[in-house]
Amino acid sequence: MTVDFASPLPVYEQIKKNIKQAIARNIIQENQNLPSIRDLAQFLKINPNTVARAYRDLTQEKIINGRAGVGFWVEKSEQLDLKKKDILREEFFKFTEKAIEMGFSRRQIKDLLDSFFPEGDDK
Repeated sequence: MTVDFASPLPVYEQIKKNIKQAIARNIIQENQNLPSIRDLAQFLKINPNTVARAYRDLTQEKIINGRAGVGFWVEKSEQLDLKKKDILREEFFKFTEKAIEMGFSRRQIKDLLDSFFPEGDDK
């Protein structure tokens, strides 16, 4: 995980976004422990309060859960599945927006998306 100190997006929001994307991509699994606030703060060379704020927001969004002495972990819930879809939708929007800027038609974008799936694979 990295943060960009030059970004207009606050560092705690970058942490939240990184964690959400890692969950959506199954890099971080359900029930998997997250780094402690102190460990992540040391790794990123930031104030622990910044990590605590990100974790607090993610807890309020029901994406992670935490308990004193145990740490934080990824929550399994319908809310998490919806968040994964939201993240994917956001990434897909960026992709299609970029493709349109490059001059691709709607049909070409659909064909490109279809090319990622083998024939007959309707899963």
